Amino acid sequence: MPARLIDVDHEGRQLVDRYELVAEIASGGMATVFLARLSGVGGFQRMVAIKRLHPHLAGDQEFVDMFLDEARLAAGIHHPNVVSILEVGASPRGYYLVMEYIEGDTLARLLARAATSSQRVPEPIVIRVVLDMLAGLHAAHELKDEAGQPTSLVHRDVSPQNLLVGVDGVCRITDFGVARAATRLAGTRVGQLKGKIAYMAPEQALGQTDLDRRADVFAAGIVLWEVLAGRRLFKSENEAATLSRVLNDPIPVLHEAAPHVDPALSEIVMKALERDRDKRYATAAEFADALERVATALGKLAAPKELAQYVTGVLGAEIEQQRDAVRAWLARSEPSQAAPFVRSAVASSVSSAAMVVPGEGDLTVAEPLSKSQVTVLAPPAPKRTGLLIGVAAALLVGGVLLFLLGRSTGSGPGPAPTAAAVAVAPSPTPSARSEPAPPAAPSAVSPAIDPAASASAAPAPKKPAKPVGGGKLGGKGGEELPSNPYR
Repeated sequence: MPARLIDVDHEGRQLVDRYELVAEIASGGMATVFLARLSGVGGFQRMVAIKRLHPHLAGDQEFVDMFLDEARLAAGIHHPNVVSILEVGASPRGYYLVMEYIEGDTLARLLARAATSSQRVPEPIVIRVVLDMLAGLHAAHELKDEAGQPTSLVHRDVSPQNLLVGVDGVCRITDFGVARAATRLAGTRVGQLKGKIAYMAPEQALGQTDLDRRADVFAAGIVLWEVLAGRRLFKSENEAATLSRVLNDPIPVLHEAAPHVDPALSEIVMKALERDRDKRYATAAEFADALERVATALGKLAAPKELAQYVTGVLGAEIEQQRDAVRAWLARSEPSQAAPFVRSAVASSVSSAAMVVPGEGDLTVAEPLSKSQVTVLAPPAPKRTGLLIGVAAALLVGGVLLFLLGRSTGSGPGPAPTAAAVAVAPSPTPSARSEPAPPAAPSAVSPAIDPAASASAAPAPKKPAKPVGGGKLGGKGGEELPSNPYR
């Protein structure tokens, strides 16, 4: 089916629980169907179809019940001609069904393509599709509940739109959303019709409550009549006119409306279209047996392999284009592991040279940098910070000088020379007579200063300024660097 791929760049990755949505396949009044991917351990990957209830219907209990009924009923039908329901769930984005993904298209679209090219779908192909449909319907009609009791299931929406014809040469019936069963949660209100009027049996169009499987037999007869004749049977300009034709107008005999159809085949179709349901085939299996017997005798029954070839011939180019588009989408959606992780100078104060990206894709930090590396990597201090530091240093020096001046005018004997003073003015040796030593050169520490006072008044050695944020590079023992305030 033609699909609209999810635009990851603008919409982001769309997830429904553990399923990733790939493309939107179709949308109706009740739900949207997506192509989705389920990934698992060891590269496991499976494509499925997810039918998700529209969010605005999640609060409507009738629609929710219909949706859950479809899942519960269809999940119990195990047949190759019925689309399998794999899972039903509820997520923050609403209720959803996980279904088998069928690569192909609906019978309705195949018929439309044939009509566009002024051609008919070959009769053997048509009969193979309808036989598959009848086999799937019979399996649904025979469904039993957990206690082994018949569910009396009636599909009520048998139509070309609900028949999926796959490139594997198999037709499958789908969409049990309006099916009727004894164990349904949702009921049908009086006067409410469910299904497509143009494919309704008269008793269904009248709203009768005692519907049985023969209503689906009538709908299947409409489908077969239309695909053999190449035109619609009851469809009119509006629903009221269509309903009137279903209930009242004479049903054209098939081989009269389409002379190319063999009368024996036409007779089979017209029996399925009896308005009196007691005159129709009692079951879909009985209808299928009669159709197969006549088609085989006429040599007009295609094998599944021939159906696959027909579908591939009609849809092959489009299906291949879609496959390529999905492959490209999946390749783009995978996280890249080839390009190294590099931060720009604006994004971080750490150089890309200090980063390594191991095979697992985790970001780790290299060995601690040396002081020279830190000097290179650290951003320059702002000018205002340097000005403030200079002013503070000038005030500190001025305070020390005022303190020393006050001490020099005080009384009392001076203390013994400090180690610094001895080093500046050494005493003469006893064996050598020397001239009195000249006045010592000014020292950084005066011998007149008391050591205790010096310790308390002299400024402590300046420590490196602690960086703002206190971020460390390299873990234990690493040099500190300013952290990124925007991280």
